[in-house]
Amino acid sequence: MITLTKDLDKAKFVTHAGNFHADDVFSTVFMSKLFGDITVIRLKDYDDNDSSKIAYDIGRGRFDHHQAGYDKKHDNGIHYCGFGLLWQEYGIEYLKKLNVSNPTDVFQVFDYLLVTNIDAFDNGEADIEKDFNVYTIPSLIEMFRPKMNNNEDEDECFLKACHFAEYWFDRIIEEALIKALVIEKIRELSKNIQNKILVLDEFIPYEYAIFYLNLDVDFVVYPSNRGGWASRAVPTHYKGFIKKVPFKENWAGLRDEELAKVSGIKDAKFCHNKLFLFTCETKESAIKASLVCEKENK
Repeated sequence: MITLTKDLDKAKFVTHAGNFHADDVFSTVFMSKLFGDITVIRLKDYDDNDSSKIAYDIGRGRFDHHQAGYDKKHDNGIHYCGFGLLWQEYGIEYLKKLNVSNPTDVFQVFDYLLVTNIDAFDNGEADIEKDFNVYTIPSLIEMFRPKMNNNEDEDECFLKACHFAEYWFDRIIEEALIKALVIEKIRELSKNIQNKILVLDEFIPYEYAIFYLNLDVDFVVYPSNRGGWASRAVPTHYKGFIKKVPFKENWAGLRDEELAKVSGIKDAKFCHNKLFLFTCETKESAIKASLVCEKENK
């Protein structure tokens, strides 16, 4: 439970007043997840010189990223904000509290899925320029701020934003746990990669694990949930659309007999017109389709 107070003596946690952002909101949620019931004060200014309190996104202390000369960065060059600094300090401790069996992987996955995202937007380092609106978690958090020409209490709005953020914090932790389990499986299966083709005897959501483990893979073969087998071309980056090695252009959009004739794969069923997916009846044929394209790419 998160309680806000106006009395500094009653507060264990300190963050800034005024317009709130995903940084201070998610930091508050994270502190409540780690420490249980917490009492927070939101101030316009604060000097972080009281060791009995944890101040974040304010105070010019170790969990504030606003002071002159600040240059702490993630490995990808994104600067930490308060949430990122708190996650670096307490993330493993929190995951151990959850009895996570592989805290290092979960820590890094959650950092990628949520923490770096929030850090990037808070520091003005996110790069999203589209001809249409893209809602992000930081932009949704800001929608909880008091609206123009109404009398909403700022602290009440902050708490509503925290409730919203807690839902997503929990969901993304669950996602990180699942991805970490997949990483363990793919790490073991990667020992059998041949010709840059990863073969799965059951489908698992492998996409993130390939990039997390930095595997040299161009195709993944797996049993299709529509029956038969599929081979999927691996993109150049996670959730990207550009394939490292696409399927052959003259296969695009073809099905069944027509595709079998052109590809030479007798049980071929379908090739996506964007050249990232090929389906057929057997595992051997899915591997063959992948191998044909891999050899042509050399």
